[in-house]
Amino acid sequence: MKKLLITLLAALIASGAYAQFPDIPDNHWAADAVAEITELGIIIGFPDGTFRGNEAFTRYQSALVVSRLLDVINEDLDARMALSEEDQASLRNALQELASDVAAQGVRLSSVESSVASLSDDVSGNTSRLDELESMLGDLGDTDPDVVRDLLNQLASQRVAVDTAQAQAEAAEALANDASDAANAAAARARQNADAISALNSVVQGLGDRISSLEQAAGRPAAPGAPGVPAGLTDRVSRNEADIANIREFVILLRRDQVALRDRVSALEAETARIDSLEERVTALEENPLGLSGSISVDYRVERIIGEAFDVDRAYGLNNDRDMGASVFSSGAVDVDGDDNTDEVGERAQDRADITGEDQPVEATLDLSADFGNLFDAAGSPSALNQFSAAVSIDLKKAVGLTGTDGNLFDGYVFHVDEFTVTFDPIGGDPLTFTYGEEVSVEFTPYVFGLDEQPGFVVSIGTPDFLAFLDPTLTAAHTGQDTDTDGELDFFKSGVRLTMSPFEGFTLGASYAQAAENAEDKDDVLNNNVDTTVYGVDGSVSLSIFDLGFEYATGTIEGATPATKNVLFVELDVDATALPLLNELSANYRDVPGAWGPYGLVDGNDPTYDYDQAGFMVAAGLGLFILDVDAYFDSYRTGSPSATVSAFGVDVSADLFAGFALTGFYHQASVNGSAVDSTASPVDASEAMVVGASVERDDNGYDTGFGVGLVHDGAGENALISGLNLEVAYSQLEADFSRSELLAAADMDLSITILNLTPYVSYETSTDSDVDVTSVDSTEMKVGTGLSTAPLGVFFSPSLEAAVNYRTASYSDAGSGAADFTATEMQWSVGLVLNEFLFDNSSLTAKYGSWNGTNVGAGDLGGEGATDISGSDTAGTGDQSVSGYELAWTYFDLEVAYGVYVADEGGAADPSSGQVFSIAYAVDF
Repeated sequence: MKKLLITLLAALIASGAYAQFPDIPDNHWAADAVAEITELGIIIGFPDGTFRGNEAFTRYQSALVVSRLLDVINEDLDARMALSEEDQASLRNALQELASDVAAQGVRLSSVESSVASLSDDVSGNTSRLDELESMLGDLGDTDPDVVRDLLNQLASQRVAVDTAQAQAEAAEALANDASDAANAAAARARQNADAISALNSVVQGLGDRISSLEQAAGRPAAPGAPGVPAGLTDRVSRNEADIANIREFVILLRRDQVALRDRVSALEAETARIDSLEERVTALEENPLGLSGSISVDYRVERIIGEAFDVDRAYGLNNDRDMGASVFSSGAVDVDGDDNTDEVGERAQDRADITGEDQPVEATLDLSADFGNLFDAAGSPSALNQFSAAVSIDLKKAVGLTGTDGNLFDGYVFHVDEFTVTFDPIGGDPLTFTYGEEVSVEFTPYVFGLDEQPGFVVSIGTPDFLAFLDPTLTAAHTGQDTDTDGELDFFKSGVRLTMSPFEGFTLGASYAQAAENAEDKDDVLNNNVDTTVYGVDGSVSLSIFDLGFEYATGTIEGATPATKNVLFVELDVDATALPLLNELSANYRDVPGAWGPYGLVDGNDPTYDYDQAGFMVAAGLGLFILDVDAYFDSYRTGSPSATVSAFGVDVSADLFAGFALTGFYHQASVNGSAVDSTASPVDASEAMVVGASVERDDNGYDTGFGVGLVHDGAGENALISGLNLEVAYSQLEADFSRSELLAAADMDLSITILNLTPYVSYETSTDSDVDVTSVDSTEMKVGTGLSTAPLGVFFSPSLEAAVNYRTASYSDAGSGAADFTATEMQWSVGLVLNEFLFDNSSLTAKYGSWNGTNVGAGDLGGEGATDISGSDTAGTGDQSVSGYELAWTYFDLEVAYGVYVADEGGAADPSSGQVFSIAYAVDF
């Protein structure tokens, strides 16, 4: 009906042409519409046979067209009413069948809900018993063994009950899933009939509207020329009114049943989620009832060696541009000087001895962390200290000098507690954190008070509700140590810090700390104690685009001659994104005395600015289209050695095209008014030492020189050749610009199917027109590649890896009669990995490595070191070499390895050789 009306109205509005009208072209855009309404007899044209489509449409013409349109509609309505009665009977039967299905599914759902309700009672009972049992686990430490056994028996019986409940839950879940599926099917059928119901509603609505119109038309005289009401139409409409009302009522009831069914299914899903939660709790309780986590490692290692200790990592390229990773037997990097930096000569892995000849029969380590969470409740612990975590590090060590219960020395292994820390967070409902243990760390500010893995405690109080407007945090810390091992704590260090943030962007802090030495005798304070007191204030302010930070601290060490030192720094940063063309803008003023540590009671703190400097610095960066400009100026004083340092510089880079960029720089450094090579090596243009030691501070190793460079970034989106990195640079360095350096380098990451290659090559020269001990000329060339393959899809799933490195460097013009020399390195290594060796999670690695060097570093076979290969080349070192192979089989976290190596450190020492066998197991839990 709607389509017919739309078609007719469109045709009337369009007013086009039809082929029988001679005044309209055959290809007119409305020809089809005119043809349709003409065939229906709605429009017949003018008496002269024309259509006159461009003329106005009068009211009389409109009345005539509407009258003919109503005739067509009535005829179509009669036909559709006859079909509608049959359709309504079929739809009525379908709806009755759907209602029966919904009722049946409701019965099944009621049965499931009854089963789930019964199961919920069992679940609730078991849950209560589990809660009770969990609360009892916290008191096992001091409980009688018989009681513990009884609890374990209860736990076993409870697990049986839980397993039974779990099985019932699974059965109920399956039944619920069946009911849910059936309900979903019913809902799907309802949705399938939704369109039919919607269409029926539309038909009913249309019929209602049409009936109302016809009844109005039947109750008043027909307009002249208007058709009358069709005979019998009112009777047919009356007969259908009751059926239409019944259908509407049935649709409403059906929708109500659908909503109720949806609610019952949602309740069933919620009950299923509750059962799943119970299963998770039971699983967690069975697997880890105390919430323990950590790691266990056990190592066994036997070494046989002839000669001196030596390193094997260099055989695999660790000191070159390409490497295969450290040896299985590597000792790794070691922080010898305690500065938390292992990237130094003598501390890197390739400098440390790996094969020493020292056996390691058994070494076990247990790192244990216990998180008890909310294990205790108010009933078991009235104080409600109900959430804390603990970390324990336990070592299994050979007993030395330990006397057993029989009075004899104990010959065996003992567990040793290496570290213990426990944290309460929070205590009750208050915002309080309390940590104490063997190795506690805290830092108040960069320059005031710090504990670095020392025995003691730290307590932090957050924001109570009544002080929320200040957002305060109060932190207190304390440590006490027995410095002379006489059993008395004769050194104390304590501190307290308060911070507040009364409004956004503003923070203010205050710190106070005190330490006392020789403090074990309380009655001899004046003669024995050496007290240190430090206090300070700090803060930060963010205002618009400006960020301001500051700190001031003063420390005093009491004694025969009390001394006081002060620290002050202020720094300003500007949000460069808010200003045009600006990338960076910052400034600072600092006054940090040398040897501040004892005055500030700091231990491992990370200072903002290094000690022994007082001065200011300004740095800025500009972005000018493709050009980036960075500039700096720094001026500061030092006390040891006494010097005034000034430095400024400009660095420029310009992005060109296809991944290329042009760089340039100009730097100037001076000490005590004279230009110097660098602040790390302060030599003036006349090659006379300006100061006796380096005045380098932090990462500001200022130098003098200028240079230009061209680089290609292979990782850039617009790179000319993807993966290819190029660099060409030329520079003039030192105070008198006497040193010329030229660098050309290239490297690439190249993948060919399963093969990945990483070749590189570089050439660098450095010449100095000056002739003295500092003006060594050098030329160095390096070439090499790394190689690896993806695992092959064949037996054992093998993969290959390799590394090749070659370097040669010549040194000349050293002055003072120093001999010229050449240093060379040649390293190659190859490895085969069977990634699926015999069975799953098993792999076998076999690799061989060889390294030969001449005048590379100096051997250091004493102590922990093996060589200084990562340092500078040294004349007279002679030939050195190390080579060998190792096999390593891993299965999950178990590793078994065997290696054989030979090393020759040169000089008068005989070559060394060693064999190593190790078993290592490590697991996290």
